[in-house]
Amino acid sequence: MAHKLSAAYRKAAEENQALLADVGEVFFRQADTQPLYAADGVHPTELGTRIAAETLASVILQHKENRL
Repeated sequence: MAHKLSAAYRKAAEENQALLADVGEVFFRQADTQPLYAADGVHPTELGTRIAAETLASVILQHKENRL
């Protein structure tokens, strides 16, 4: 499911010439080694929130650097 969602997000970003911060893909790669989701299985833990924010910031900064 996560891979299908990531593919759909990637396609939408390409079609709309938008940035993509694929937090779900980052979570998927780390989920077995880090507690990224709260007990409800939906919301991120504090660590998950930090990783999401770092992913977003990284994409924005990389885009900004590429434009310079």
